[in-house]
Amino acid sequence: MKNLSLSIQKYILGVVGIILLSCVPILFTQGSLFNFKLFFKEFISVCTALITPTEWHLNYKSFNKSLTTIETIPFSLSSYFEGPYLYSMTILVLALLFSLFVSFLFAVLTASSKGNFKKLMSRVSELLTAIPDTTYIYIFQIAVVQVYLITGYRFLSFYSLGGEKVYTAPILCLAVVPTILFFKLFVVLFAEEMEQPYVDLAKSKGLSKMQILIKHCTSNVLKSIFHQSKSIVWLTLSSLLIIEYLFGIQGILYYLRNDFSPQGITFILISIFTPFYVFYQIGERMVNKGETERNVLFEKMHMPLFDKEQWKSIFLMKSKKSFKVKLNPFNNLIYKIPLFILLSLLTISLGYFFLYDDHIEQINFVYNEAGKIVSRAPHPPSSSMIFGTDPYGYSIFQQLLVGIKYTILVTLIIATIRVVVGYIFGVIYVFFLNRKGRKIINSIADGMHFLPLTLLVFILLAPVLTTSTGTWDTTLGERLFIQIMIMSLIVLPVTTSLIGNEMNDALKKEYVQSSVVMGGSLIWIIIKHLNPQLWNKLLLYWTQHVVQVLQMFVHLGILSLFVGGASLYEDSPYRLVPEIYELSGMISISREVFTTMQYWMIIPPILVFMLLIYCFNKLAEGIATKDSRKILKKKQKRKSLMVNEKSENLTEKATLPHDFSRVYNRL
Repeated sequence: MKNLSLSIQKYILGVVGIILLSCVPILFTQGSLFNFKLFFKEFISVCTALITPTEWHLNYKSFNKSLTTIETIPFSLSSYFEGPYLYSMTILVLALLFSLFVSFLFAVLTASSKGNFKKLMSRVSELLTAIPDTTYIYIFQIAVVQVYLITGYRFLSFYSLGGEKVYTAPILCLAVVPTILFFKLFVVLFAEEMEQPYVDLAKSKGLSKMQILIKHCTSNVLKSIFHQSKSIVWLTLSSLLIIEYLFGIQGILYYLRNDFSPQGITFILISIFTPFYVFYQIGERMVNKGETERNVLFEKMHMPLFDKEQWKSIFLMKSKKSFKVKLNPFNNLIYKIPLFILLSLLTISLGYFFLYDDHIEQINFVYNEAGKIVSRAPHPPSSSMIFGTDPYGYSIFQQLLVGIKYTILVTLIIATIRVVVGYIFGVIYVFFLNRKGRKIINSIADGMHFLPLTLLVFILLAPVLTTSTGTWDTTLGERLFIQIMIMSLIVLPVTTSLIGNEMNDALKKEYVQSSVVMGGSLIWIIIKHLNPQLWNKLLLYWTQHVVQVLQMFVHLGILSLFVGGASLYEDSPYRLVPEIYELSGMISISREVFTTMQYWMIIPPILVFMLLIYCFNKLAEGIATKDSRKILKKKQKRKSLMVNEKSENLTEKATLPHDFSRVYNRL
């Protein structure tokens, strides 16, 4: 009963957080910037609507019969759940189940195999991880179109027209990313499980490796998969929105964009949050998940915040040596190459800014020697125009040169703020919050995993980065600042909980507790004991956040949200002019590209995103490999110590009878 009441409290806390998030766009609406009075008024209005059944509806915008004006039509929640909601959730659940089955099958084959096949699967998974999820959709759609053009046979429907429901293509495309992530997770967990003592016992009884994996390891691995699947579900929920948009599915995202009001946003987010929250709450009660808490020693002892002598001794360390130790993950040539590529791209883009002032050439028409028009924009790639031009005649190659620096720099800033602020709040989480406060943070972090991150960012940034009038109430610098802070702080509860729990594990070491008993101050404990253990993990989290932000930029670009914002073009009501030529803005024309089959406009920016994601993934792999080698060395030392102890015990037992007989003879 206590667990049930606690779950209900967490759910209410999650719903309140959803209402607050749904009302935040009011603060950034043009004409009412940071109007907190209107914000709280909307908050009360949404809370009232939640307890008033007559207000349980969405608003659907459609043209009237004469196609002259747009009407707002009420859409009941029952129709929403029976139609678009059920459609979207069916695609999501089937994609997750399919990915879980396929990844388990390949992971078992990989874990039971030896040599080349295992290396091949590892390399393939690394390469596929670097590909943005939208690329799989493009490849799939291009393949269907090309097969149709060659054979005249359309083997799959890949776009929803006239209310037609397509399932196979969206499910297959949505399942690709979770399949790769589940596969990598299965392989790691199977490798850890195969080192357990019961595996040696099973081998001694003559069981094959496949039997051990399926009959004994799988049950333990599935429990770990359940706990760690939240982050994979989190990413898949974001991918679902892009799947809906690119396949023309009238699902959750379609109705959210139609009813972009605090009340409509709240109802839709609660409909996504509730089923996953209930599922994981029931699952966690069944598998008896324990909470990570810090050592009781730190609950009862009050450490001084600062000690003058300890502070002096900290700076007596050799800074050069410590700096070399920190940069060890990048000493390997395999990881220096990605770092060199990233620095080269950034240097070239910055050099183009200083030499040519980010000039982008526009060529609307191409003439021959006789002065006749040979081609009009968009122009295909040629010797004079590398990568061709976009529909408005702007050089794609020059747009890449201009946009790379903005993409890299903004991404690095967001990832750095996430980790630094998460680290600061992690210290507060561990040393200054009581158990109740930590539970609240963990509850918020768990609830965040059941809401699509791309959708939350889209909801918060849409009023900031779009304008229908062509004029702005904010400057470019203000919009960039708001965008960076929103994309950084939206994951603050998750990073705080994650880094705080890593600090908890570090504080449980005996030498850290001894340092506290001997009078170590808080600053001393953090700098001398916590930071050396956390540095590589923080660096790993930073590279992971960089990859996540790059993926999010791709999603936002498809949804026509650009870095710094975009305004409508004067001569075309459907053309958006970005304030900054950034890479994600080049992907916004993806739907038009597939109708015209002008693929050269979308392939270059996607390849650049793939290259950036691959480089940062390799850097993360280098950091993780170093940590895994440390853990492996510790395990080998423990095994060698255990073997030595056993051998010493055996020799003692072997010599005991001989020594005893000698003493007996002397007597």
